[in-house]
Amino acid sequence: MATRSSVIRVEPELAEAFNSAPKQEQERVKSAMRSALKLVPPASERKASRLSKKESELLLRINRGLSPAQRNRLQELTDRMEYESITEAEHHELLRLTQQMERKWSEQLKAVIELARLRKISVDEMLEQLGKKPGRYAR
Repeated sequence: MATRSSVIRVEPELAEAFNSAPKQEQERVKSAMRSALKLVPPASERKASRLSKKESELLLRINRGLSPAQRNRLQELTDRMEYESITEAEHHELLRLTQQMERKWSEQLKAVIELARLRKISVDEMLEQLGKKPGRYAR
């Protein structure tokens, strides 16, 4: 399958936020954008379009999660909790990271809902377009 390269114009502050993000986060954003753009018809079938500033902001919010180091630490502490070898300090850290993760999920879900409203589709359709599993947000 042949690939082609295109440029998507975004606001300078969004480009700066993307470029300063860790590589793993950049890959997640690229993946979400690819999923979102799969439903866009070929250029020959549509007028020139680009993501609005609001859509770009929402996609960045949707794909902003815990850092890789935080996710690794959360997994490590969860494993220690399961094996009952966690200290009191680690337990407090686990609670703090869990609360942080829940806040991120809440922020992501609000952004998904807002993007779905903006595009006039259901939340389930929006999650499908983004390649997200609805169950992740229903925990």
